[in-house]
Amino acid sequence: LFVHINKTGGTSIIRMLERKCASSGYEKETWKNGKYGHRSFHATADSYIHRHGETVWNHDAYSFAVVRHPLARQVSNFFFLLNVCAKRGPSNCDLRRIPNLDINSLSEADKIQAFHDWMVVAYQTFPPGSPDNYLLGSLGHGNEEYPTFNCTQTSWLVDQNGNMVVTNIFHLETIDDDIVTLEESLSCLKKEMKSEGNADNGKGSELSHSNPTPEYPHYTLFAKNEVTNRIMNEVFAVDFHNFGYAME
Repeated sequence: LFVHINKTGGTSIIRMLERKCASSGYEKETWKNGKYGHRSFHATADSYIHRHGETVWNHDAYSFAVVRHPLARQVSNFFFLLNVCAKRGPSNCDLRRIPNLDINSLSEADKIQAFHDWMVVAYQTFPPGSPDNYLLGSLGHGNEEYPTFNCTQTSWLVDQNGNMVVTNIFHLETIDDDIVTLEESLSCLKKEMKSEGNADNGKGSELSHSNPTPEYPHYTLFAKNEVTNRIMNEVFAVDFHNFGYAME
């Protein structure tokens, strides 16, 4: 079971699983629980556990996820949404306080400032502890049904008691190396690599970039704003701690 945290390269992994593991039983799921619509494309560990039960999660399923530097994820998220909103119109853009800007007309300095402005507005609108705090990081995707869910990556990986329950947590920054470990854990990937004659090349499966974000400055250039740094360190402290990241 892949816990696909948004803006961590997960779409590329899903495409790989669809391509190489469909014959071994991999399939995407959708389910409904009252007014909450869920789908495996963006289901948290807690959502999966409610769906399949603790026995399946703890004993039958292999679970994994990919995480990313918290600031890099926020920056990528903002510019992805800025681009989507410019193409598709309001939809959830007003809900998430995405400004109406033409990204192609912005200078590098303008892009950096637009991100800082959004972070302040989003933080004030969806502060830590608020019911809608998750919107600072993503849409609900049905996960908002459970009190474990918020804007942090950690909240995607815990059970109803707040315990981290995902078997393997990979880092996007080293995913090309970690993919070998994933192949060892998923027999369908390992078998597919052998059938392709690539099992011994040491590189593992190759991931294509399936959900690209428009061009923007490197995320480290966004780490020079005092207010944004304060927000990041307050809101995402648990991610910095759990995944070994630090503000640049």
